[in-house]
Amino acid sequence: MSDTVTTGWAPSRSTGRVRLAVRWWQQAILTFAVSRVVSTALWFVVIAVARPGSRIGSHATLTSAMAAWDGQWYELVARNGYPATLPLGPDHLVQGNAWAFLPAYPWLAELLTFGHAGAWPAAAEVLSTACGFGCAVLLAQLLRPHVGDLGAQRAVGLFSLSPVAFILQAAYAESMGLLLTLAALCLVDRHRYLLAVLPTVVLAFTRPGSQALALTIGIHLAARWIAAWRAGTRSPVRSALSGGLLLAIATVSGFVWEWIAGAVTGVPNAYLATELAWRAVWTGPEPLVPVVSWIFAADFWTGRWGPLVFALLMAGSAALLLAPSMRRCGLTAWAWTASWWLYLIGVFFPQTSTFRLLLPMAPAGGAAAGLRPGVFRAVLVGSVALQGLWLYYSFGNWQSFWSIP
Repeated sequence: MSDTVTTGWAPSRSTGRVRLAVRWWQQAILTFAVSRVVSTALWFVVIAVARPGSRIGSHATLTSAMAAWDGQWYELVARNGYPATLPLGPDHLVQGNAWAFLPAYPWLAELLTFGHAGAWPAAAEVLSTACGFGCAVLLAQLLRPHVGDLGAQRAVGLFSLSPVAFILQAAYAESMGLLLTLAALCLVDRHRYLLAVLPTVVLAFTRPGSQALALTIGIHLAARWIAAWRAGTRSPVRSALSGGLLLAIATVSGFVWEWIAGAVTGVPNAYLATELAWRAVWTGPEPLVPVVSWIFAADFWTGRWGPLVFALLMAGSAALLLAPSMRRCGLTAWAWTASWWLYLIGVFFPQTSTFRLLLPMAPAGGAAAGLRPGVFRAVLVGSVALQGLWLYYSFGNWQSFWSIP
C-alpha cells in the first residue's frame, strides 16, 4: 500500500529520496531517539521545579527521579524478593506489597548491574530505554503491511511522544512488557505461532495482561478459521495445532503468577488481594467485580454526571474500534486493541495509572495514517505538551489522587 493511497497526500520528490535513504527500522529508531531527547529534557525541567513534598523531592538527580514510585518497588523485588507472609493493616486487610510487581523486569535489571551495589536504578533505566527502542521497531513492523511505511511511522511517533512516553525510560516495566507484547503480536500476525510462545511466557512474568493476549490470539485464530471456511478451504493442520497450543499457553500463563503467589504465601488469592489493596484508597475493601469498578469510578470522579460519562466513554470506545481507519491497522492490531481495552474494563479501577496503562494500545496509532500532515503535527505538539504537564503532576507536584503515575 503506497503512502499516497494511505494518507491521501503525495510526498515531494525530495521527501521520497530521503525516505529511500533511511530504511523503515532506522527511521523508527531515529524517531524514538529524538523522543528520548524530548522526554529527558522534560525530566530535567520537572526535576528543577519539583516541590519539596513531591514524589521526587526538590533535589533529585535524573536517575533517582526516574526510579521513584514503582521503580522503588521493582528495586525492592530485585534486592529482597517477595514476602512469604502478606502484610496486614490494623483492619486485617492485605496491604500493598511486592507481589503486585512481577519479577522478570527487576531481576533482568539486577543482572545488568553486574553485581555493583547501587547500580540498579541506572541499569533499570537503561533496560527500559533499550526496550523502548525495540518497541518502536516492532510497532512499525507490525503495522507496515497494513497501513504502509508512513502510517507505521506515524504510529511510532505517537507512541514515542505520547503524554505518558516519559515512562518508557523510567524504572518501570512498561517498555519491556510492551516489547514482549509486540514481539508476540508480530509473530501471530505472520502465523509464526510456535515462535510466539517465548515472548508470551516471559510476558506473563513481566506485566499483567496475558489474558488480553490470549483473547487476541483466540480472535485471530477464529478469524482465520472463518475465512478458510468461507473460502471452502482448510487451514493447515500444523498451523491449527501450533495456534491452538499458543492459545492454551497464553491462557494458562495468565494465571501462573497468581498460583505462585498463593503457593508461597499460603493464601490462594494473595495476588488478587494485593492488587485490590492498591485501589482501596478509592473504593475501600471492595471485591473485584468486572466493569462495576468503571461505573463506580465515573461516579467517584464526576459525581452525578457519572452514568453519562461512562456511557459516552463506552460509546466512544466502540466508535474507535469500529472506525474504518482502525480496521485498516490489520486484524491482529485491531484484536489486540479491543482485547486490551476489554481487559482494562474488566479488571482495573480507573485512576491516574490508567493513562499509563493505555500505552499498550500503541498499535491503534496506525489509525492516524489518514490524517493530514498539519493535523498530525498538531497532535504531536499537543502530546508533548501533555507529557510535560503529566510528568510534572505525576512526579513534581504535591501529592494527591492525581499525582500517582
